[in-house]
Amino acid sequence: MSLSVGATEAIVPHVSSIPRSTHQEAGKLSQAAYERLLGVLAQLSGADWTQPTYCTEWTVRDMTAHLAGSVTGSTSLAEFHRQNVKNPYLKEFSDPVDGTNKIQLADRADKTPAELVAEFRRNGQVAVANRQKLPWLVRKVHLPMGSLGFASLEYLMDVIYPRDQWMHRYDICVAAGKNMVITPDHDGRIVALVLRDLARSLQKQIGSRTVDLYLVGVLEMAYRFGRGSSPTAVIQMDFFDFNLLASGRLKVADVRERTVVSGDKAAADWFLQHTSVVY
Repeated sequence: MSLSVGATEAIVPHVSSIPRSTHQEAGKLSQAAYERLLGVLAQLSGADWTQPTYCTEWTVRDMTAHLAGSVTGSTSLAEFHRQNVKNPYLKEFSDPVDGTNKIQLADRADKTPAELVAEFRRNGQVAVANRQKLPWLVRKVHLPMGSLGFASLEYLMDVIYPRDQWMHRYDICVAAGKNMVITPDHDGRIVALVLRDLARSLQKQIGSRTVDLYLVGVLEMAYRFGRGSSPTAVIQMDFFDFNLLASGRLKVADVRERTVVSGDKAAADWFLQHTSVVY
């Protein structure tokens, strides 16, 4: 499909039309993210565990250790506090997420892949339930969260945690050559929330630029960013390339040959260079 600036007028919804996730919806997204990820982990065997991933310091086994540690971190307040507050590795990094990741892997250095999957299976369901049971006042507490700035526990648990599992499911599927189940109601909604967050991060900087972003491939969606009634630039890119770029796994140069741009090339390049969202 070849796109031009004029061809997109009046047909692309504005990104502001994407509704925020409710706590109830977040529970459903989290449950599906857990079940689909567990389904992939249960398929892994042999050399699958040693395959490198887009997170270049991690193999599939390392990533699974992180995922097991993450859900275990939501099984009790004491464990959440140990990983995220009392963690001795936090002082080693500018972003506390790196310290949390390090303790999760260190805790599981001697675990077999089967033990990691068993931990994820056992505690993943507990984590989903506990996050849903958090009292409203606790969910609204804001804490310093590194690259997230001051963010609420609600945002961390309702948006970031299921997004993290979704992206790692893709990482593992690619690394181990497994099929990834994709549906609009789950995967499309997860990515729509990524686009919503991207729009919020760009709104003070976008200025006079108006960009129509088309995601194509396994799922197709299109949204307009900016204040104009018509786009100054149109970008068409693969659904997964967008997420790899937004999550920092790939840089613009890595996806440029697979990305179609029309209109104001400078505006499109600015948009791509600023496509960054916390996963």
